Amino acid sequence: MAKTAVNRLTVKTEGNTPYDICLKNSFSSLAQELDGIGCGGRRLCIVSDSNVADLYLKEVTEEAKKCGKEVISFVFPAGEQSKTLATVQQLYETLIQAGFDRKDYLLALGGGVVGDLSCFAAACYMRGIDFYNVPTTLLAQVDSSVGGKTAVDLDGVKNCVGAFRQPRAVVIDPDVLATLPKRQIANGMAEVVKMALTSDAALFEMLEAGIADTETVIVRSLRIKKAVVEADVHE
Repeated sequence: MAKTAVNRLTVKTEGNTPYDICLKNSFSSLAQELDGIGCGGRRLCIVSDSNVADLYLKEVTEEAKKCGKEVISFVFPAGEQSKTLATVQQLYETLIQAGFDRKDYLLALGGGVVGDLSCFAAACYMRGIDFYNVPTTLLAQVDSSVGGKTAVDLDGVKNCVGAFRQPRAVVIDPDVLATLPKRQIANGMAEVVKMALTSDAALFEMLEAGIADTETVIVRSLRIKKAVVEADVHE
């Protein structure tokens, strides 16, 4: 098996605080990662959807409580139909009722819809608060969790209301992919193949030969996405 032994990448973009992408086969490092970038003693809201929350919300909440002042959650119905301003408003109402201010932060636990909605909400709440990505789909782990381009849907028009805001950290647990439906794995692999075809011939050869393990696929794809984001924060 061809394996890439890397567990941390750093994204550096002009005008933004550098942030790390951490890979670890568990959520056990989450509290340490958050505490290491100054989250201790701050309120945290974990944003997730109904599918992911059933699987991982309790575990991630327990980890976050090790460093957070207060940990609450906001869970919305899974699916693209929830990626709307109406859901964002419900999230804002939850944050206001809990007394969240500009020092507090969001943690996106889920796939691309969760990440998009959380990033957009963070970009606007109190004129901008920190957010952290914990992606749980292959597509989110190799692509959408990195970078600050975000948007929600309006009146059936996809991604027409958006903003730019880089995450403060991305924490990836490849083990969660074991619970994904095959269709979601295929969605992620389609993006991986596209990245390999355009930017990493060696990865494409490994994919063709069937010798690229999951960690290698994720790390090499992240290196491509990192380079794109560092070259243009609006990509």
